[in-house]
Order: sequence, then structure tokens, then C-alpha cells
Amino acid sequence: MITTLSQQVISGIAIGSIYALIALSFSLTVRALNVIHFAQGEFFMLGAFGAITCYMLLGLPFWLAIIVTTVVVAALGIALQWVFYNKLWKSHHVFLLMSTQGTAIALANGAMLIWGPDAWRFPKIFSENVYKIGGLTVPEEMLWISFFAILIMAVFSIFLYKTKYGRGFRAAAQDRETAQIMGVNLAVADSFVFGASAGLGAIGGLLIAPILFITPYIGPIFTIKGFTAAILGGLGSIQGAIFGGFLLGIIENIVTFWISSTYKDAIVFLILILVLLIKPSGLLQKKTVEKV
Repeated sequence: MITTLSQQVISGIAIGSIYALIALSFSLTVRALNVIHFAQGEFFMLGAFGAITCYMLLGLPFWLAIIVTTVVVAALGIALQWVFYNKLWKSHHVFLLMSTQGTAIALANGAMLIWGPDAWRFPKIFSENVYKIGGLTVPEEMLWISFFAILIMAVFSIFLYKTKYGRGFRAAAQDRETAQIMGVNLAVADSFVFGASAGLGAIGGLLIAPILFITPYIGPIFTIKGFTAAILGGLGSIQGAIFGGFLLGIIENIVTFWISSTYKDAIVFLILILVLLIKPSGLLQKKTVEKV
């Protein structure tokens, strides 16, 4: 029993690390700009198709495909900010929220025009070796996916908390006016947030491409799962997003094994509803009271 449960936990860590990347994307825009960007799943999808294009069609090395795709998708996130979102910034918040959903639809349909509606299968990049550790079975590809996802999140966290620019961007997220007085360029900070959130989503798609069939319409389900993970840990919290992603991946894997894979997506919606009803601030965030 304990071994079986441990197996499901370990297996859930890999997909949980991908959910954590997407949740981190959500929390970035919420924490810095109070914007829920519902196109994160589409950036995830573009990351996967970017890997397919660079690696399979153009013949670039996989490591170079990762760099090129991440930079291109991040640049797309910044371009969308400057072309569309900045113009809606001073309008009603609902208009900006709706525009991100419109972006998701446009990106999905644009991907269908470019890559077609059929599913693409990415060639195996990671080894198919399986390790036996104390009665547990650990596929090597899951280790690599988890390792790279955790490495990216660790490097990103170090940048935010240990570097001058990272501290400046965090200051802008907490108090824009004071940060501007202290010399933080708010335009650069905003572009960093949109570019980084799009790039993190793309990295998630890059990492998971070798183990999934990729279609232009995989975005919405990963948007929901990333958003649920962010809500679970505390929307707007960097640490909460990472915690929520891993927790959701483990829960989903346990449900798939013990109940049925048919219900794994339904359980995500159930978790989202329960957290919003019981503890909307998330598991790692304290409830705040706004005084008027």
C-alpha cells in the first residue's frame, strides 16, 4: 500500500512540475499587474510546436530549439502586451480579462492554420530507461522533465530574489509608484512580466512535448490545470504556484490510479471549485482584509 502510494507520488511529480511552471506564469501576472492571463495554455502549446518546428522540421539541436522557442514565445508575449493590453490598461478590468481569452482563441486558431488540426508526435528525446529503486519504478524521462522544470524555477526564483533587477521588478509588483521613484522602469518591468510568463509556459510545452501528442487545442486544459494549481497554492504567490503545481500533479496521478483516468480532468475542476469556496486565498496564503 505504502509502496503503491509512493509510486503515484513520484509519478505525479513530473507532470506536477509542468503544472507548476504554468501556475508560476499565472501568479507572475497577477502579483505584478493584477491580470489573469488566460492564454497561458496557448503559450504552452506554442512551446511544444516551437520544439517540433525547430527540432523536427529545421533540424536544430534540441538545446538550441529550447532557447529559440522560449525567446520567440516570450517576444510574442511582450508584443501582445504592447499592441493590445497596454491600450486596454486604463479601461475596465473585465475588458483586459476578455482580451486575454480572445488572445487564446486567436493563438489556437493561428496554430491550426500553421501546423494543421492533426496531432503531432515529437520524437523521443529522453532515454526510455527505467530505474528500480526500493520497489519503485522511475522512468528516466520523468526524472529529466522534473529536473529541468525544477532547475528553471530555481534559476527564476534566484533571479527574482537575489539580483538587482529581480528585486526591482518585485518592488514594482508591490508598489508601482514608489518603485518608479526609486528608479525602476515600469515599462521594462511590465514587459518582463508578460515575456517571462509566456516564456515559462513555453518551456512547459517544450519539456512535455516528447511524451504527449501535440495539437493546437491542448491549451485550454493546461490553462485550467495551471490556473487551478495557482489557486491551490495562492494566486499571486511564487512559492504557492510551485507548491500548488506539484500537489495538483500528485493528486491527479493518485486519482488516475485509484479511480479512473476518465475522472482526472473532472477532479481538477472539483478542486478548483472547492478551493474557491473554502479557501480562495489558497493553501499557502493568509486571507487579507482590505480596509476602505
